[in-house]
Amino acid sequence: MLLASVGCAGGGDAARRDSEALKAEVRALRAQNEELARRVDTLSGEVETLRTKGIRAAPPAAAPAHTEAEKAPVIPPDLAVVRVEPKPPGHRAARPPPVPTTVAIAEPDPDRVEGLARRGGRDLAAEADGELRRARARSGRDRARALEEFVARYPRHPSADNALVEASAALADAGSEDRACDLARRVVSDYPAGDALPDALERLAWCESRRGAPDAERRLLERVVTDFPRTPAAERAGTRLATISGHAGATPDAPARSGP
Repeated sequence: MLLASVGCAGGGDAARRDSEALKAEVRALRAQNEELARRVDTLSGEVETLRTKGIRAAPPAAAPAHTEAEKAPVIPPDLAVVRVEPKPPGHRAARPPPVPTTVAIAEPDPDRVEGLARRGGRDLAAEADGELRRARARSGRDRARALEEFVARYPRHPSADNALVEASAALADAGSEDRACDLARRVVSDYPAGDALPDALERLAWCESRRGAPDAERRLLERVVTDFPRTPAAERAGTRLATISGHAGATPDAPARSGP
């Protein structure tokens, strides 16, 4: 009887311990579930908060703005549409006129090329002097033309002004008085400091006399006498002044030649 009671008592204690252990596990699981539920609620709140903030921060989508270029029509309003008729078979379009592409080559002046090929100015001066001598050796209009060509080729030669005065005299002798007077005026304008100036002024005085302008002739002669005394031209101008003073309207003789 005693063993049965002990056995029952021992079995009751073990069952009670197992029951308490199971209850403790249940409580622990509930606590874990509650913690998990709390965490889920917290995370759900955070997600909702973030979603709300994202919706408020994002600006509303604006309609795309159209630029002036997009608004402008693709085809200009003033563009005229021209219909091109098709050409019949075998038609050949007219070719444009040919454009000249060649350039004419001018031959250099042999005299200038020869002058550039010389080694110094001494040979050039010798040639100029020789050309002047050959021009003076001619006569009439041929002499005048050769002297003018000499001046054109060597305008800075020391005897260029004298050559023009000589050409003027040759033309006057040949009957080309107007041309002779033009050359005399050229000497006065182009070589105002040359030694042939008194002869050119004397020639111009002769031209004024031939033109019927005695006052202009007198002024030119007086200038020669005053500005260029003791020159052959001044002596001839003085003689002419005395002649026209004593004999009004007297026609002068042609001035003497200048130079050799």
